[in-house]
Amino acid sequence: MAAKLTDEALCLAWMATEGKPVTQELALVRGWMMDELNKRLGEELFDEWLFAADGADKGVNPLAYLAIAR
Repeated sequence: MAAKLTDEALCLAWMATEGKPVTQELALVRGWMMDELNKRLGEELFDEWLFAADGADKGVNPLAYLAIAR
């Protein structure tokens, strides 16, 4: 399902999950989204985004990284 989303829709969906209480369903959906982001960003940009998001309180929108990847 994540593969069918536009970059913008995928990023909006990702950001909508930030700060939500962790459930098994949420973890599964976020895993699918992360897999798709990894495909679109490539390994290097994906890692860069993860490191940036790790230090941010409310996460980092991956859309800017997707713009670089294109």
